[in-house]
Amino acid sequence: MAPSDQSTANNRASQASGDADLAQAYRDLARGEQTATALEANLSNLESKLDAILAALEARADPQTSTSATAAEAEGPVESGAQADGHAEAKEGADKDKHKQKDVA
Repeated sequence: MAPSDQSTANNRASQASGDADLAQAYRDLARGEQTATALEANLSNLESKLDAILAALEARADPQTSTSATAAEAEGPVESGAQADGHAEAKEGADKDKHKQKDVA
């Protein structure tokens, strides 16, 4: 065999080997994509379950929060002395306006 024939044979062998490597890389890539898709589906499922658990916990906490808020509203806001005086004066002014309207009518 001539040296050029041997070089051509080596090129063909390395090209065939390169093609096989490329084909294997594509197969590995496809398998990796399938694995990634399966993981994404599992994560989405897990996220849905966590959302449901969180919603249940929030629903359980809401009645307690609204009960606390209702109790605080029933007690009324805590006012400083100046705020209380201002509110009392405003109420007296409103009461006087009501009496004026009754007198006019």
